[in-house]
Amino acid sequence: MGKSSRFSLGGCRRCPRLFEERQRIKKQFPEYWSEPVGQWGDFKARILVIGLAPGLHGAARTGRAFVGDSSGAFLFSALFRNGLSNSPEPGSARLLGVGITNAVKCYPPANKPTGSEVRNCESFLKRELESYIRIRNRDKRSLIVLGRIAQQATYAALGVRAPSFEHGSSHLVSPKLSVFTSYHPSRLNVNTKRLTAEMLDTVLLAAKSFVG
Repeated sequence: MGKSSRFSLGGCRRCPRLFEERQRIKKQFPEYWSEPVGQWGDFKARILVIGLAPGLHGAARTGRAFVGDSSGAFLFSALFRNGLSNSPEPGSARLLGVGITNAVKCYPPANKPTGSEVRNCESFLKRELESYIRIRNRDKRSLIVLGRIAQQATYAALGVRAPSFEHGSSHLVSPKLSVFTSYHPSRLNVNTKRLTAEMLDTVLLAAKSFVG
């Protein structure tokens, strides 16, 4: 599918471990994207979803956040149910008023980025957030953060102290910007029912209601 970000992310070597992992993926799976993955979707959206990092057989393969793996399938089913996508199928869906990105732009081994790797990506996320907020500066905007690391990274990029992580919570950063928190739709969280379809729907509806 190719790169989706409006910002140049290719060739980044800020994180030696993640750069080496990208090279390993390229050798093992030559057909995979295996480059940093940025924001995609509606760049003028009023809702931005922020996940953790590309999945090995998801965004690291397709070049689009939450496209190609079980987490994406769960998320896109929810987006479709709530009128935020024209299809529940990530590979063919068109996002409706929504953008999607990750806090960490490269696949981290075992899906576990280090603290320094998260911080190294902060400037990329900050630019995405600044652009998102600037474009929609007359409208209300919602940020939906999926998981604790995404939440902490988002608040760091905003320059705001993060509140305690709690699924279903919301935090008004400014009169026109609110952050909504959800568990990440990982296979583990979904299979153990830590996150259900109804729980994610509630978060999406709250974010959608805020922007009007």
